[in-house]
Amino acid sequence: MSKAVAQSIVKNTSILLVQQVITWTSSFALAIFLPRYLGPVEYGRLFLAGAFIAIFRVFVEYGGNYLVARNIARSPESAGQTVVDATGFRLVVGLIAFIAACVIAITANYPHDVQVLIMIVGLSLLWKGLMTVLAASYQGLEIMQYSSVGAITEAMFMSFVSVGALLLGAKSREIALISVVAGLLNVVMLALASKRIATVFPKINWSGMLSQIKEGLPYFFLAVFGSIYYRIDAVMLSKMSSEAVVGWYGGAHRLFDVLNFFPYIFSTAVFPVLSRLYGKESQTHRLTTQRSLEFMIIIGIPVTIGAVTFAHDVIGLLYGLPAYEPSILVFRVFSFGIIFLFSDMMIGTTLLASNKQGQQSLLALAAIPLNIGMNYAMIPYFQERLGNGGVGAAIATILTELFIMIAGMSILAKGTLVGFRYRVVLKAMVAGVSMALFLLGMTALGVPWFALIITSPLVYGAVLLALNTFEQSEKDLLLSMLKWRHLRTVLTGKDRN
Repeated sequence: MSKAVAQSIVKNTSILLVQQVITWTSSFALAIFLPRYLGPVEYGRLFLAGAFIAIFRVFVEYGGNYLVARNIARSPESAGQTVVDATGFRLVVGLIAFIAACVIAITANYPHDVQVLIMIVGLSLLWKGLMTVLAASYQGLEIMQYSSVGAITEAMFMSFVSVGALLLGAKSREIALISVVAGLLNVVMLALASKRIATVFPKINWSGMLSQIKEGLPYFFLAVFGSIYYRIDAVMLSKMSSEAVVGWYGGAHRLFDVLNFFPYIFSTAVFPVLSRLYGKESQTHRLTTQRSLEFMIIIGIPVTIGAVTFAHDVIGLLYGLPAYEPSILVFRVFSFGIIFLFSDMMIGTTLLASNKQGQQSLLALAAIPLNIGMNYAMIPYFQERLGNGGVGAAIATILTELFIMIAGMSILAKGTLVGFRYRVVLKAMVAGVSMALFLLGMTALGVPWFALIITSPLVYGAVLLALNTFEQSEKDLLLSMLKWRHLRTVLTGKDRN
């Protein structure tokens, strides 16, 4: 991996990490208040509405988060035209998707309260297309501080206003409406910085728009199939168990999603780089893929161990016990799939940046019947024996991710993993065992869990360093992620490199 490539990835990863820290800080109170004040039933309805609309959202995005970013990364001089052409048809699709979501919610005989929630959350579909295109444009230009400002605005508004509303007695409908307004504010912030994309936005080029529709079709299918196999569990669970079970599952699933923040951030930063390198610098492209995958595994091991160890304490803190006690087992099951999902995200990013979106969409299609079949068998099994069908849905999810990981590696370009440093993975596993033993010992001595959350990753890192896992250049890059200038870039919107 060249120094310039590494610096670009580190800079944007750092910016997105700063964004995540700020949004997490603002969202922490909401994570505590929301499940407690709404209760499992209301919380389950809100989770179901979000999962339902997420399926329709992929129609509006139409793969733009990848296609637009890829095209702009390869042809930044055409960014203005790309944005205009990409936005036009997505606004129309947004209106159609909103109407379709409302109609299907009614005809599916969901309870009236769930129907109303779906209609409220569905309003975000009207402007999701513009949000997708603008955010992808900043990603393609590798200036992600501007999309970070929008995300921070949305998270802070959502958190502070929602907490206040909950204290005043708000229920799921009001929270859904607040989330819609927060998303609209994100779009406004993205639009205000659009001069960074292009000084002038031309009129729609109809042939260019049609070309984008055609190019975006594999990305669209990938998003549709991926959303179905990843989200269908909540819909199936709602039909095969109670609203409380959906609420328990939703709480665990949301934490699982939160833990996936780092591979999402890292893959967002590395995608435009891999797209730019593809077909031009094959050696750098290969090394960048390998180092990125190694990094995902290194990060995934301690996250898995920590999630399993602290599940009881974290769920008790965020959601409250005993109301959400059944979420603990569901979350621990999810945790064993973290390594698979981390690897999947990096492998998928490489495939998309290497023009293999068609093969990847077929892979996601193959995962749908596999996931549905496992859910159909496992949800009733665990519902009958444990009174918690969410355990079965979680097992189905991680087994599906394992399938995706193995199949994804098989369709990587020939030679992509030649030279992969398996010794790095082995050393990370040794460090993981050391971390687990440390946690067992300290827990037996009665050390508070919140202290162990801080100290155990330090033990993991110390063992990695003691085993000489990283080269000196890699150590320097990792340290550079902690520099103040990345926080300054997000806060000021200026990159002074």
